[in-house]
Amino acid sequence: MKKSDKLEKKGAKTASFDEKPAQPEVKFKTQKLEPASFKMDEGASVYRNLLKREQGAKSVSSLINLINSGENYIRQTNRVEVKAFDSSFIDKMEQGLDSVAKIVYNPRTFIKEEVELVQVGLARKISSLSVKHFASNSRYVRNIDEDGEVQPDKVLTIHAETDTAIYENRFIMTLIKKCLGFIQARYWYVLEHGETYDSDLLLVHNTTEIEGVKYEVDSRIKVSVPSLEEGQSSTNQEILARLSNLRELCSSFLRSSFMEAMKGAKDVSSPIHMTNMLVKHPDYHQAYLLWNFLDEYEDLGISFDVQETDQKFDDEYKEEIAAYIANSIYTIHSNRVNRGEIKPNKPKKYTPKVIFTLEDETYADGRFLYDAYPDAKLYKRETPMAPLPEEVRLKDEKLHFKLNNERAAKVNLEAAILEDKDRICYEEANKRVAKLREFNAERKALLDEAIDLGKENKNLQSKLAKSAQNSTILSEKVDKLTNQNAKLIDEKESLKHEIKEKEKELEALKAELESLKAEAK
Repeated sequence: MKKSDKLEKKGAKTASFDEKPAQPEVKFKTQKLEPASFKMDEGASVYRNLLKREQGAKSVSSLINLINSGENYIRQTNRVEVKAFDSSFIDKMEQGLDSVAKIVYNPRTFIKEEVELVQVGLARKISSLSVKHFASNSRYVRNIDEDGEVQPDKVLTIHAETDTAIYENRFIMTLIKKCLGFIQARYWYVLEHGETYDSDLLLVHNTTEIEGVKYEVDSRIKVSVPSLEEGQSSTNQEILARLSNLRELCSSFLRSSFMEAMKGAKDVSSPIHMTNMLVKHPDYHQAYLLWNFLDEYEDLGISFDVQETDQKFDDEYKEEIAAYIANSIYTIHSNRVNRGEIKPNKPKKYTPKVIFTLEDETYADGRFLYDAYPDAKLYKRETPMAPLPEEVRLKDEKLHFKLNNERAAKVNLEAAILEDKDRICYEEANKRVAKLREFNAERKALLDEAIDLGKENKNLQSKLAKSAQNSTILSEKVDKLTNQNAKLIDEKESLKHEIKEKEKELEALKAELESLKAEAK
């Protein structure tokens, strides 16, 4: 009988090497790597020649026969790992962050005007509003000179300041932080879990009894090589480099002058208010689409595909494994510790524990089984055999407990987020209401001031009309008086002329009287 036939011999308790049914061939590509400083193929050939020479010895052949008839278990599994990146979220983020970059380096601003009453020497700019305010507040007149020039004491001036912290820019600031967190989570996950390997795992277990001496060999050998990832290695490296570039871009945004100007501004939260700028401006609208994409995208952006295949064992391979077990037995036999060299220690008392198999749990009555051996309930199985029902139940309970805790934590987190969103919306609504009230109060004050100015203007116009009417009446009276004066002057001249005529007549009468007197004498 050949040695390979002995390895395939089976029995009730001493079965030969058990092997799993063959799986379909792996569709992935793998590679065979060797350490650069070792010629593994050449060494394996030399090792096989040594095995053939050893197996020719009678003692080695007898030991291998005993190994074949012992309890044996071997299994070799080939594992192929392939990772694949989802480049769709990187494409979306690159497109959206291009628009964000344009906004960061050229943000839209709002000119904020503040009205202040200052001394006339401190006023930088005089506007029409300043003139209207001064005309309606005569108490701020310092002096009026002889020429009628008015010298003001205080005037109303307007200070114009550029305000960057508008709602749309606060939205961009929050989006930058959100993108950085989104990228960081996936970047660090890829760095920690992104390495993939193709591996071969060999498990060997053998129990051989030689004249009452029992030898047990348990061996686990694993070979891992970097995976070729089915030809996607270069593509994955390119995607990882793009993800790293996006991470650097978002970090540069945080160090920009835009974020310095937005320092102290409050973040925004969903739902986003669709202002005219977010709807009509192409860059701000692209940023809004990126925000919605980040809210809807819940994947990690990386997937792993793993396939395991059991190795078939041919006769030559079985002979090598049997020789490996024989070498292990010879090694420990040659290096056993002599009893005389063992130092006496304090004696230990060992309490035997009963380990039930899956058959015991399945076919025996559990009540009587554990009543007879109560300590077996506390036993934890460490071997790769099937777990006990109690272990399965405890494991399920732990898993359900963990899942429930995670769900409760998620629910609490979502509730806290909603509560924060409601609080922020309520605060923003209150601020807007307060601003609206202030605006309405200022508007009402300006309207009242305009009404007063209208009344004063109306009074002045009525007074001016009365003055014009009085001036007309006075001019008419002056004209009448002038005419009367001219008439009086004419009458005066005529009276003077009559007086002169009367004087002449009187002189004539006097002369006639004198002549009469003379005649009378």
